[in-house]
Amino acid sequence: MTQRHGFVTNTIHAGGSGTTPAVPIHLGATTNARYMRSGNPTLDAFEENVKTLDGGGAAISTSCGMAAVSQTLLALLSPGDRIVCHNTVYHWTTYMMQNTLPKWGVDVDMVDLTDLDQMTTALSKPAAVVYFEPVANPKLEVIDSARAIQMAHEAGAKVVIDNTYLSPYLFKPLEHGADIVLHSATKYLCGHGDSLAGIVVTRDEALGQQIVTMRNTMGGILSPVNAYLLIRGIKTLSMRMDRHCANAQAVAEYLLDHPNVATVAYPGLPASQGHEIAKAQWRGFGGMVFFKIADATLHKQFLDGVRLCRPWVSLGDAGSLVSDRSENQVRMSVGLEDIEDILADLEQALDGA
Repeated sequence: MTQRHGFVTNTIHAGGSGTTPAVPIHLGATTNARYMRSGNPTLDAFEENVKTLDGGGAAISTSCGMAAVSQTLLALLSPGDRIVCHNTVYHWTTYMMQNTLPKWGVDVDMVDLTDLDQMTTALSKPAAVVYFEPVANPKLEVIDSARAIQMAHEAGAKVVIDNTYLSPYLFKPLEHGADIVLHSATKYLCGHGDSLAGIVVTRDEALGQQIVTMRNTMGGILSPVNAYLLIRGIKTLSMRMDRHCANAQAVAEYLLDHPNVATVAYPGLPASQGHEIAKAQWRGFGGMVFFKIADATLHKQFLDGVRLCRPWVSLGDAGSLVSDRSENQVRMSVGLEDIEDILADLEQALDGA
């Protein structure tokens, strides 16, 4: 399988053996004289698939998204190094930036990377790594990834991008020069809420080997059964993402006009921050919507009232999920259901029907 094939074809065929319609699950602790912590044929197939989709030189699967984050940063950073990170990222990534890395002697500077002036100031001092999410979890701030990557490289820093929210179907950071892209594969790559996984894709093989070495050291290896579920899920990635995007656009437009909703953030709304950047750099605007309900009473009413949209954590599932945030805010992962049913559930929960 080569890059000459289209994206959808690669979701179905890249990494496959060509001899069976489904990749076999290899459960042996040792396969072909190789210990599973260094990989096995099922993991190899998953890694080859995502490497092809992201257009990278190497891919390394991990036990979960945070294993991908931690093993990548531990491979790249040493005591005395400095990392520049966007000031809003996934909660446990924030925890690692603010608590774990400083304890190990890494200087962490968390700034607003949507403001390139702040990024210029942050990069006026040496930095080993710049880290961000193109659309930040949970408030959906959009970063000009192409410009941020260029600025980081001009300052001598490597760029690590968590692309979980968009997937390689909507955005390919490596095509814009990023050094490493990682995903919590639990989310859109899996798409069905039944497999915990992470994956790191590097621009070149040498950088990938650094991550492999760290995985062997830290032991954050993916289960072959989960790798199998991910390979199966990825086959429908493009169709699912198109549906997520269409449904999320409709949800955002509905919420924008609802009297009980104070604010809505979605990159597909022309008035939302970063809309023009997203329109220029991404294939679609994603399946995540962030909104603030008018007051605390209505916020509780909404969370108690949703029926179809489950008030659960995580995102990227086939079903819609709403996650409680402080100050009457809600992060919604818009699912694949009929849009009329999603909107009806939001309406009855917001109106207290």
